[in-house]
Amino acid sequence: MSSENVTQTSETNKIMEQCYENLIVIDVGANLTNKKYSRDLDSVIQRAKDSGVQKIMVTGTSVKTSKEALRLTRIYPGVLYSTAGIHPHDAKSYTDESWEELVAIADNPECVAIGECGLDYNRNFSEPDEQKQVFRKQIELACKLKKPLFVHERDAHNDLLEILTEYKNDLPPVLVHAHNDLLEILTEYKNDLPPVLVHCFTGTTEHALNYLDKGFYIGLTGM
Repeated sequence: MSSENVTQTSETNKIMEQCYENLIVIDVGANLTNKKYSRDLDSVIQRAKDSGVQKIMVTGTSVKTSKEALRLTRIYPGVLYSTAGIHPHDAKSYTDESWEELVAIADNPECVAIGECGLDYNRNFSEPDEQKQVFRKQIELACKLKKPLFVHERDAHNDLLEILTEYKNDLPPVLVHAHNDLLEILTEYKNDLPPVLVHCFTGTTEHALNYLDKGFYIGLTGM
């Protein structure tokens, strides 16, 4: 590594240290329901603690994974928390029966957010109209339970922000798991949206500071 790169890395580290000073580090999107963690989940959680992560939010993307996420929170109370939601990929699997089950899961105190839900027009594993319908149901549930909304968005930012703005007077805080640059778009809607956390952030230090300067939160990925 050149001396110039070392200097840039050092400066970046100093800036990020200033951002994180006196803050609690929380993993807001841990897919610990994946079977690959079943054999060493204890060590995975311990490594997270050793790295300074104090709380972990286990993501639910279907009724099945939401139920499993809730189960894990009861094995690791005070460390693991869960979400309950239907990912846009799974919107086609929605039924009245599965919805009632999801609502029951979401009503538990260990469940701290609704989602992962939203719109994904990149792969369209579920039809857009199906995605919108199930997304609205979950927004309404978040508003009713007054729990944060964990939102996934890919190639659907206009429809997603239009739907969120419909509920602007009732929405709890929103965490956005996005795959594109949302800063300019979110800034347009800033006065209409509740607190927003942009998850799956992979930008530069400058980009991160831009989000923070606008009053948004960011979730770092690939760490």
